[in-house]
Amino acid sequence: MSMESRVTQQPAIQSEKIFTFPKGIPGFEEYTTFRIFHKDDGKISAYWLESCQTPTITFTLVDPTAFDLNYDIYLDDSEQEIIKADNPFDIGVFLMLKKEKLAGSSEGISANVGGPLVINVLEQLGLQKVNKRRIAEVSNQDN
Repeated sequence: MSMESRVTQQPAIQSEKIFTFPKGIPGFEEYTTFRIFHKDDGKISAYWLESCQTPTITFTLVDPTAFDLNYDIYLDDSEQEIIKADNPFDIGVFLMLKKEKLAGSSEGISANVGGPLVINVLEQLGLQKVNKRRIAEVSNQDN
């Protein structure tokens, strides 16, 4: 069984909940439990994903729908099992932000649109859905 869903509205996540990423996050596989904090100041709504094992490992997340980005998410059987995804309305999709060096010495912020976090809000389980095709396309462009 597989699940496909168009994500256009996020389920609510209450602040300071503990979420488990059974396989970790690529590059940070050893960190599997995270505390989520939420801030909404009217201008931007942001989430912080802080490792319970090592609190200095923190990621900033944003809701892609706040930027008019909607995802068609396809979870294969193993991904669906990892986050116990039975109902697409329980699934939230979030983008991780990262700092980058821009021309000169300034820094900018960008979102990882090719690797959104997919979170089952009710089960408090998540994974990073890496778009392998996009990575292959980028790698091929580098050659």
